[in-house]
Amino acid sequence: MIKFLPNIITIFRIILVPFFIYCIIGDFENSKLYAAIIFCVASISDFLDGKIARKYGIITRFGTFMDPLADKILVLSAFFTFVFLEYIPLWMVIVIVMRDFFITVLRVFMERNGITMATSKVGKMKTVIQMMAINVILFYLIILSYNISEIIYLFDNFSIIYIFMFITTMITFITGLDYFVKNHGAIKVIFINRE
Repeated sequence: MIKFLPNIITIFRIILVPFFIYCIIGDFENSKLYAAIIFCVASISDFLDGKIARKYGIITRFGTFMDPLADKILVLSAFFTFVFLEYIPLWMVIVIVMRDFFITVLRVFMERNGITMATSKVGKMKTVIQMMAINVILFYLIILSYNISEIIYLFDNFSIIYIFMFITTMITFITGLDYFVKNHGAIKVIFINRE
């Protein structure tokens, strides 16, 4: 049973996504608080599946593919929902999506040529910053739903969500460039060998 546990947790994270979106969009009592709780559970599950997989040496092709995909589904569903609710601008999410698409295509291209992509330490920072941005916006939605005017005033007057998302978008973009810089030598070798 233990050997399937990381993959079960990963699938569970994907299953949580529609419930998370429903609670953000929903206008029922405590819906935003429920959304934040679901997001926290999903975030913890991301930590758990990796920890269990490493501890017991359960590294599968399914898990290697699905774990980062589940993360992207969770994060991007949150960002697109915030765009839909007009809390963040669409261009920021487009930059984030394009960066993820570019890195995914690059990783697949390199693996098909027998080269493992060099990882980026700032890439992990990108994930942390994105999670923080989502939590900041969820916090804002919670205080909005409970009409805590002093904190709402602070957020609105100092454009806290916009500033936080702008920093998140820039860091996401920079990590994409960092991946390219770290791997451009290997990419060059692939193209030279093809000629």
